[in-house]
Amino acid sequence: MNAISDIYKIKIRPEEFLAHPALTATFVVLFFGLTFARLPALLYMLMLALEVYIAMFFGGRFAQGDQGSEAGPVQGQPSEETS
Repeated sequence: MNAISDIYKIKIRPEEFLAHPALTATFVVLFFGLTFARLPALLYMLMLALEVYIAMFFGGRFAQGDQGSEAGPVQGQPSEETS
C-alpha cells in the first residue's frame, strides 16, 4: 500500500524554482495579481491561463526528477515502420 501512495507524491524542490527565476517571479506576480486585483474578464483569463501553464511546467519538472532517479532514462519503443 505504501508503494502505491509513493507514486502520486511530488516532492517540491526549491532548487527548481531557483533554476528558473523569471518563471518563479512571473508565477508570484500573477498569483497576487489574480488574487487581489479587479481585472477585465479577458485579461483575467489570459493571466489565469499563463498561471496554469507555469504551474504545469513546474509540476512536470518536479515529477521528471522523481521518476528519473528511480527508473533511469526512459527508452522509447521502436516504431512499426522500422521493423
